[in-house]
Amino acid sequence: MTGPLLVTGGTGLLGLAIRKIRPDAIFLSRADGDLRDRSVAQRLIEDIRPGQILHLAGVVGGVKANAANNSRFFEENTLINTAVLSAARSVGVQRLVSFLSSCAFPLFPDRATTEKDLQTALPYAGNAGYGYAKRMLDLHIRLVAKETGWQWTTLTPVTFYGPQDSFDPESGHVVGSLITRCWAAKTTRVPFVVWGSGRAVRQFVFVDDVARIAVEAVQRNSDSLTTIIAPDSGITIQTLAETIASIMGYAGPIVFDTTQPEGVLIKRLRSMTFPERFPDCRFTSLRDGLESTVRWFTDHASSGERVSSGSFPLCHQS
Repeated sequence: MTGPLLVTGGTGLLGLAIRKIRPDAIFLSRADGDLRDRSVAQRLIEDIRPGQILHLAGVVGGVKANAANNSRFFEENTLINTAVLSAARSVGVQRLVSFLSSCAFPLFPDRATTEKDLQTALPYAGNAGYGYAKRMLDLHIRLVAKETGWQWTTLTPVTFYGPQDSFDPESGHVVGSLITRCWAAKTTRVPFVVWGSGRAVRQFVFVDDVARIAVEAVQRNSDSLTTIIAPDSGITIQTLAETIASIMGYAGPIVFDTTQPEGVLIKRLRSMTFPERFPDCRFTSLRDGLESTVRWFTDHASSGERVSSGSFPLCHQS
């Protein structure tokens, strides 16, 4: 099937990064229609008749937002995913890449989680709603690929970050939230507050790297099993906060607030297939990616622009 590349969640962090690579694509956002409504998704995809789809749309948030909205995140993401995939199948879109999340995977204290673990054990309870919606998406993709022979698959990046992220200190993901709090500490002379003990281990990938992988993935033949995108084995939140403080030139105190949630202590994924499937990929170092993100944030914050959002947009942030 010929037709344009369609990107759902096109105004989210990853959608904006993909736009820089494929400005010719069609990018859908909430302004174009509510993808929770199957009739809306059907109409949009029938009108566009895409040849390929990158499905990024979703309702997302950080550690506190996930725990507070478990049922809503499950319901709304399941509605979005079912509507988009059903419409894509009815129109005959044979190339589709959707995005899972590390939240969908079980975690183990003695080893890293791999692709084979996805459906084998329970995910972390604090983000079970979002995680199970992603597991249903994985199953839906596999079933369609098996029945049709089409090139439908998924990618699972660890937490991605970058310029134009949500920098809301309450509902955003950890990198954006820490950058905002560090900036507040530097500019108002209050302590730099970090949620949790700082001992939690997380993995991060720069959004431009994920965008390049996504565009390559939708153009190639692949099986329906997900591919984890994880550049390294991760760092502690304390090290992340100290790195952000160093980049921003903040030399004041860093306070760890253990009354706030920090999620599961160790969250570590490792891909068994990525090196073979994407042998030419070179990841941006965490330091370089953070420098780019902090520079974008401070440029916009210094000019008085609003760079934080407390909403849950229909866009994907893993």
